[in-house]
Amino acid sequence: MAAATDPRSKVCIHCGTPFEPNPVRPDFCCAGCQFVHNLISKNGLSQFYELQDSTIFPVKSLVFQKRDYTWLAALAEQCPESLQLDLQGVSCIGCVWLIEKLFDRQPGALAIHVDPALGRLQWRVEADRFDPVAFARELQNYGYLLGPLNNEAKPARNTLVIRLGVCAALAMNAMLFTLPSYLGMAPGSDLFALFRNGAFVCGTLSFLVGGSYFLGRSLQSLRARVLHIDLPISLGLIAAYAGSLVAWRAGADGFVYFDFVSMFTFLMLVGRWVQQAAVEKNRRRLLGAPLNPLQPQSGDRFQIGSGQVIPVRSKLLSRGASLGLEWINGESEARSAVEGGLIPSGALNLSQHPIELEALEHWKDSILARLLEVQTREITRHTGLEKFIRIYILAVLAVGVAAFCGWLSATGDLLRSLQVLTSILVVSCPCAAGVALPLAEEIALSGLRKIGVFVREPSLWTRLARVKQIVFDKTGTLTLETMAIRNPEELLRLDPETRRTLLGMVNDNLHPVSCCLREHLLAEMDAPGASPAPREVVGAGLELQNPAGLWRLGRPGWAGNAPIDADCVLTRDGKPLASLRFGEETRTGASEEMAQLTRRGFSLHILSGDRQAKVDAMAERLGLPKTQCHGAFSPEEKAAWLRSHHGARTLMIGDGANDSLAFNESLCTGTPAIDCGLLEQKADFYFLGRGLQGVRRLFDVAAAKRRATFGVLGFAIVYNLVAVGLSIAAWMTPLAASVLMPLSSLATLGIVAFTLRSVR
Repeated sequence: MAAATDPRSKVCIHCGTPFEPNPVRPDFCCAGCQFVHNLISKNGLSQFYELQDSTIFPVKSLVFQKRDYTWLAALAEQCPESLQLDLQGVSCIGCVWLIEKLFDRQPGALAIHVDPALGRLQWRVEADRFDPVAFARELQNYGYLLGPLNNEAKPARNTLVIRLGVCAALAMNAMLFTLPSYLGMAPGSDLFALFRNGAFVCGTLSFLVGGSYFLGRSLQSLRARVLHIDLPISLGLIAAYAGSLVAWRAGADGFVYFDFVSMFTFLMLVGRWVQQAAVEKNRRRLLGAPLNPLQPQSGDRFQIGSGQVIPVRSKLLSRGASLGLEWINGESEARSAVEGGLIPSGALNLSQHPIELEALEHWKDSILARLLEVQTREITRHTGLEKFIRIYILAVLAVGVAAFCGWLSATGDLLRSLQVLTSILVVSCPCAAGVALPLAEEIALSGLRKIGVFVREPSLWTRLARVKQIVFDKTGTLTLETMAIRNPEELLRLDPETRRTLLGMVNDNLHPVSCCLREHLLAEMDAPGASPAPREVVGAGLELQNPAGLWRLGRPGWAGNAPIDADCVLTRDGKPLASLRFGEETRTGASEEMAQLTRRGFSLHILSGDRQAKVDAMAERLGLPKTQCHGAFSPEEKAAWLRSHHGARTLMIGDGANDSLAFNESLCTGTPAIDCGLLEQKADFYFLGRGLQGVRRLFDVAAAKRRATFGVLGFAIVYNLVAVGLSIAAWMTPLAASVLMPLSSLATLGIVAFTLRSVR
């Protein structure tokens, strides 16, 4: 993480995220980081911090979530001794070391291999002793998540890496075979024919192995009626190889460009590999899409466990249930349902026990099925770049043909005329741009990663320039993911035994109040051991009878007397011990970020499923006009609003399934949520931490990248005017082309490095 620049901020000693300290938690950005840091220290694993060498995710609420690992138990039954899984959260050698140490402590553990580059691990275990679910929960305690292996997520650059390796060897050999002729080897010498044929073989193989990559992509873009940067690269390769082949067969060795073909192909593949690797690194940090939920049909009776999502609109058959609706409408408070009540699709069972339901619709007709659909984004066309490429190609071809005809009519020398045409097509190829522009993208992505912003879609850069409007969800986007306790000093006043009892009551409960209390308590103390389970009174709270008395945590009046502004009260035998207040916590510096974005000319809006009164209160805190902030919107209403309010120029930032349909209508999308397995797979970028400054920084970096691109293209125009002039004069030889190519590449790399110096 980048060092904090705000004098009011510090850097989290676990993850490195800049944050504004508070008296309750002065050294950590969140309760999750404090919990993991304490766990690492207590278990003698502090070497992790010595090995930590890169940005890691802020832990946030991940370690406190109750996650369903039934899928893992099922996979382990199929492959009991060896299993390969996706892994989220691993980012450096310190993470690998920590995971290996945790694995070695498990009964029945034999061997583990962690691949941080691919975000995967594979273990070998004694099946009768090793508990895969227990290990998964242990990893979660340290901020790492396991997921089923996504076989479709094999890096697209695997074949590119193979091509790159082969072409690297061919380029080196081609240069070795050609060097003797540049140094004056006589054509009649014994080794001349061997070197000459060796250069031909290397150039031909480079053209077939590496050149076919660009030729194939050029044909695909032409079929889609899109002009891609690979097209002029392909034309340069074809011209260099075809001209060299003709000269080689004619014995005109002064016109042979096989070494240029090999080196040029290698450099273009390097640039493309850098470009793809940067984006795939951000994608591999996340688990794949979630497994499909239960898919009942209308009339089916089914059971939903604690913490699981109700897939279709249903009727409750159990006596009562606590439900979370944040995923589908953004409301942070839990709701109660009674027997016979209607349960919406996408609601979360927050009860401590499974509930029985009857489906009232088919899965394919449910709102959840629609929300889980991941639409394929249409190809983004960069019309400005296409226009530049079109003019560029036509100009080069026109100049080349004119020079060919001029030389042929003036001299009658067909070979010399072909050499002029070939040299024009070769030196005018945007080889510098093919290396410099991928480097610009890598610098931009690397700079963003340092501040916790991760771009998943390379086409985002083009679309960001068209954004005029930014739309935010409220709950979990403008606010932090979990409910905040307004008076944490009430917990600090409790004696240790009371706090242990309270933690035992809330530890396995999914109600938002319980989750908030569990985070605060676990950040300071160990997880509770085996203890009697509290009784849940739906709509009222939790009740526990132990030797110390009758404990109640819940609604004032039911649990006991409390101040009028209390949301929840803890009592023992009716005596109040703590009166607690809860609410949403706005992200750090959110109002300042809104002001900055407004000054830059963006139109800002809030679309939320939460009540209008809460949205109005948020608008007032952020300094936004209430007319631009809308509440009580369903997922369909969010999407409809964007369709009628310039969605084609909108950046949508949300965190829940209720934002999924709105994502489909937006030009660009982003999310701060990376643990749900849904929106992070649809978003163009995701960001970490407790603030929103990553959104503004994304636009800053995009603007700097555009300046670097224009600088490179401007240099390319000047370079081509000079190089084409030399070619028309027949002064461009294969040796000169081989020298000019790396020099022009170095110049454009310098332009990129200078323009993006502030990003690094």
